[in-house]
Amino acid sequence: MPFIGKKAALCVAATIAFGALVTGCGGAQSRLASHLDRGQAFFAAGDYAKASIEFRNAMQIAPKDEKARLMAGRAAERMGHLRDALGLYQSVVDSDPLNVEASADLARAFLYGGVPQKTLDVIGPVIAKHPDDPTLLTLRAAARLLLNKPDEAVADADRALQIAPTNEEAIEVRARLYRRAGDLPGAITLVSHAVQRAPTSKTLLGVLADLFLAANEPEQAEKQLRALIELAPHEPRYRYQLAGFYSRDHKMDAAQHVLEDAVKANPTDVQVKLTLVDFISSQRTRADGEQLLRGFIAHEPDNLDLRLGLATLLQRTGALNDAATVYKEVVAKDGTGPKGLVARDRLAAIAFAQGRAQDASSAIAEVLAKNPRDTDALLIRSRLALARSDPAAAIVDLRALVRDQPKSGSIRQLLGQAYWANGEVALAEESFRAAMDLAPKDPSVRIQLAQLLMRTQRADAAVALLEQTVAAVPDNAEARDALAHAYIEKRDYLAARKAAEDLKTLRPQAAEGYYLAGLVAQGQNRLDDAQHEFEHALALQPTLLDALSALAHLDLARGQGTRALTLVKNAVEKQPNAFSLNLLGELYLTQKDPTAANDAFTRAMKLAPGWWVPYRSFAISRFMAKDTPGAIAAYETGIKAVPTQIELVAELARLYEGLGRVDEAIASYEAWYRHNPNVTLAANNLAMLLVTYKTDKASLDRARDLTAGFVSSNDGNLLDTNGWVHFKRAENTEALPVLQRAADKAPASNEIRYHLAMAELRAGLTDRARDDLQAALAGAGKFSGADEARAQLAALKGRAAG
Repeated sequence: MPFIGKKAALCVAATIAFGALVTGCGGAQSRLASHLDRGQAFFAAGDYAKASIEFRNAMQIAPKDEKARLMAGRAAERMGHLRDALGLYQSVVDSDPLNVEASADLARAFLYGGVPQKTLDVIGPVIAKHPDDPTLLTLRAAARLLLNKPDEAVADADRALQIAPTNEEAIEVRARLYRRAGDLPGAITLVSHAVQRAPTSKTLLGVLADLFLAANEPEQAEKQLRALIELAPHEPRYRYQLAGFYSRDHKMDAAQHVLEDAVKANPTDVQVKLTLVDFISSQRTRADGEQLLRGFIAHEPDNLDLRLGLATLLQRTGALNDAATVYKEVVAKDGTGPKGLVARDRLAAIAFAQGRAQDASSAIAEVLAKNPRDTDALLIRSRLALARSDPAAAIVDLRALVRDQPKSGSIRQLLGQAYWANGEVALAEESFRAAMDLAPKDPSVRIQLAQLLMRTQRADAAVALLEQTVAAVPDNAEARDALAHAYIEKRDYLAARKAAEDLKTLRPQAAEGYYLAGLVAQGQNRLDDAQHEFEHALALQPTLLDALSALAHLDLARGQGTRALTLVKNAVEKQPNAFSLNLLGELYLTQKDPTAANDAFTRAMKLAPGWWVPYRSFAISRFMAKDTPGAIAAYETGIKAVPTQIELVAELARLYEGLGRVDEAIASYEAWYRHNPNVTLAANNLAMLLVTYKTDKASLDRARDLTAGFVSSNDGNLLDTNGWVHFKRAENTEALPVLQRAADKAPASNEIRYHLAMAELRAGLTDRARDDLQAALAGAGKFSGADEARAQLAALKGRAAG
């Protein structure tokens, strides 16, 4: 009788005990092997979705099986689920750090994800044990190439090819190194010889085609691409590459013919058809592309992907109403199915673009009711929230999107805008910098970051960033515009003048350069030149409201109030809008005509009931007329009309505070904050009111609760409020370190320095308190508590002298 091992003996015993009621250990192993075999078959056939199911079934049977996890990761990677793939690869490496296959897959994923240093970190331990593994050497070479270490990369690639001369990945990396060194002939020779050895290698043929294109040998490049098509006639990407090759050579008929052949070779592939339609729409006419696509739909009337493609084409080319009609057809056919949800998202986007916020909200509500994590719906909802001045709601959605799409620079940029609108400047900066890292060539995020730097008194850093941006994209007018504005804010008028002239040269028929030149001339007190520039800007673009405002205020400053009024009245008559009407009202106020001013403000409110500024202007008008109840009523009307706009609440509270009606100031903030509990600025201001004017326990407890979350902030102002609340509550142990962090974050703030000094005084740190009081009072700016700061500093000096 053969020997039965311990594990096998247990299986025999279990089978005797339970008979046919259990499958036994061998059954589990058999099912595991079966799932792995089927998964590998699907994987080899390119059906990665089915392969993934089989590998995950295998993982359920044996959660620690390395092969199952490794193959599940590869299937996830092929399907574009990089995060899932990384997790699976990492799990294998964590359990077996020297697993060569898993380490290579994880390192490769990091490499393709643009994180070469992590590639090296993963490879390091395993290559130390396997120094001659060609795959690991190749991956290290590729990572070193990206990290600008070409000599080390060449050594690795050459060693890999010495060990495995036919390793395609190593050949590709070595060819890139030749190319980087300017040796295209060397790269072509290397890959050509490899293709001779492996004439059916699609990887090598693709590399060789790219090299011939770079070497300006189009006939040879075309030859490789046609060989690829012959090898894989049903893989569209090779036909796309050939069509792109013809397009770059302006052979549009040949390119179209290649794409038409792709449709014939893949008659059921919707994406191939849409690629042909896109080509014809962009290179011929939209009508031609639309006609072709409607023909495809006529043959497949139930193909919703084709209908979505038609709607997308119409939307992209500005035919929004026609696009909406097609999207509604998809909704009617698919309801709340996957295609119906996509159509609803697109309908919401169109409604948002057309200013129909309620229609957009209704559409995305239907989507989110079915799929609460729908990316497009959450994105539109966040934009709607920002549009209605509710950044806190936008932040909630955008943070969820960042968790799902951490590599999206556009989402992080939008999150930065939301944080900024919500008064969370440090988080806004953090988001903008993350967006800039993810999209380093996108000038828009650099411009927004620079604007934030300017608003936080870091003009030099803003200018440096914008100068780099202009150097990188010299034809970008928005970057040049932002740089000119930054120079003006810095009062560097020589640099600003040059920047404005550069913008004029870049876009001579655009008004912005002349408007900026007017601002520069005004800053240099060249008032006649400023007027000429503003007038030129308005002649080029009569609707440029900034230029209208600048010219009117210039006239006003020069004692030409009547001319300013005439200018703006004419603009209102030609094209009435809330901005020009509000400006007209302001001018009437300067001319002591409150009746006409109030009429202009009222018209502005009717034209733009969701814009807060005319309500504020009307309130100021009533206050100037010594009609305090009227001013309060105007603010309250504005708060009802624009319930998410904190500026109106803040000004009303300041008005109450100035009148000594502190309880009403607090009540105004409390009422508004109940409906907007996520707005940090409101919590901050309310807490400061409470600790400034109240000493009762309930008020101090309320201030503590409002600011409790600020302790983890990176914003100096929020940290200051948290620390000052602790100080007012006589909690100096908690106050002092937070106030020190606040001062570190905002070293230019006199008020924060004063708060820190007061906490230091209470803690007996008199020398530090003296230094901080002197620093607080050294600046020219006034701040709340300045009188007390002077008194405390004088007392300290008196004690020192005594």
